Amino acid sequence: MQLIHTSPNEITEINSFGRFGEFLFFICGDNWEPSIEYVMTAGEYVVYRTEVDEDDIIEAGRLFYHDDAEKLDGLVQAVMDLTGCDEDTAEELIAQNTDVHSIDCDIEPEDLAEAGWDIQRITGEAAAILGYRGVEMEDEQGSAYLINMKGREADLEIA
Repeated sequence: MQLIHTSPNEITEINSFGRFGEFLFFICGDNWEPSIEYVMTAGEYVVYRTEVDEDDIIEAGRLFYHDDAEKLDGLVQAVMDLTGCDEDTAEELIAQNTDVHSIDCDIEPEDLAEAGWDIQRITGEAAAILGYRGVEMEDEQGSAYLINMKGREADLEIA
């Protein structure tokens, strides 16, 4: 599957210092045209494409149906600590079935967006723990893919 990513800068190295760590957000580029890319940054940007096998991606909603879902207990606890929610709600947040704006939590309203992004990163980490390269989730534009690109900088082709 071809995926498209937009970045405000040329990507030369993937590190774990940014909001999403070693992950980049992509959209499906199978029917992509340069005039309709999903721009994930403000201002000027570089468009990248990469190929990822669909078998290397899990849908967020399937994470806790995986045979090894118990391996996600540490991430569930991290979300519980972040939000003050219970275990079931933490799993729903990680699975992207709900978001922090929809629950009663211990996060100040002005911090909800950042907590939501942190939980998206945790969703990517959950996929990696289960042996996947990335996770498919929904956002305001439709399907989005959070893909681990650490060590795969050469796989990013400028479109």
